[in-house]
Amino acid sequence: MERSATVATMTAFRMFEWGRPPGYQDVPVPDPGPGEVRVKMAGVGLCHTDIHFIHASKGAFPYDPPFTLGHENGGWIDDVGAGVDDLDAGTPVLVGLGPKCWRCVECLSGRDNICRNRAKGRGWGEDGGLAEFLVVPRREVVPLNTLDPRVVGPLADAGLTPYHAVRKIAPKLSAPSTAIVLGAGGLGGYAIQYLKLFTAARIIAVDTAPHRLARAAELGADDTVPSGPNVTDTLRELTDGRGAEALFDFVGIDATMRTALALATPGGTVAIVGAGGGTVDVGWGSLPPLCDLFISFGGTTADLHAVVALAEAGKLQMDVELFGFSQAAEAYARVEAGDLPGRAVVTLDG
Repeated sequence: MERSATVATMTAFRMFEWGRPPGYQDVPVPDPGPGEVRVKMAGVGLCHTDIHFIHASKGAFPYDPPFTLGHENGGWIDDVGAGVDDLDAGTPVLVGLGPKCWRCVECLSGRDNICRNRAKGRGWGEDGGLAEFLVVPRREVVPLNTLDPRVVGPLADAGLTPYHAVRKIAPKLSAPSTAIVLGAGGLGGYAIQYLKLFTAARIIAVDTAPHRLARAAELGADDTVPSGPNVTDTLRELTDGRGAEALFDFVGIDATMRTALALATPGGTVAIVGAGGGTVDVGWGSLPPLCDLFISFGGTTADLHAVVALAEAGKLQMDVELFGFSQAAEAYARVEAGDLPGRAVVTLDG
């Protein structure tokens, strides 16, 4: 394919150092190497995990700035490196979470979400998509058919992570069974949709925000419960004292983790998805017999293709609010405030 004109620099929204607010900086435009593609960015979903980076102190993460933020990325193919012959300029794509080494046992066995050589990632330790261009391996992009790359970015994390968690637990959720979703925001909203698609479970959504609970009901939650100091008792009463076969904690603070463990049934599963920094004691008496407990972490590349296929088929509702590139700081402030009806997306193509 014909290469686009070379641009010397581009503006990126970057973390400069821990404890300092992110901002704009001109950086070199990257060129794709063998097996890589350059994506002209269209839209970047903002994640609450980024808020942890923005407020982190030195030593909180095993890598240091500077790096460009943005790990939920969509755009168009702009240029390709040697060996890439199946994507044309202008092809819309979703960029997967990564990078991955594609050499370790985990990657080679289809568990690339836990690549053993992945100490950092795109938008967290390495340059992400809040810039005009992003270079990534060809195998880490998913071509799109009908989806708009300006708004599709959140599927790479907010859509992917709950998909992996729900599919892992779904075999346990035949009727009658109950799934409780703690945190009905971006990821929780997708989890509700997947639970509705793949299981026969009764779905109970819990959140602090009335607007998120209202949206959870629209997305398929059978019951909604406002969070509060007595939420565990409320949920126990709502489930006739039994609890739930599946609990998805999309918050991950001490209180939600305690609630999840308290309501788990024998033989059930608790998925800790939210990176809220909470801890909980686990042992005899605090976790029911034969109850699985796992920390969820993204999803595989195969999962990402499945999520895109569901979205292309019109089976997923994607709630987004758009911000211009010059509004990146404002968009992050809205994410931190928690008052957005959907996922914040920064658009880069005007």
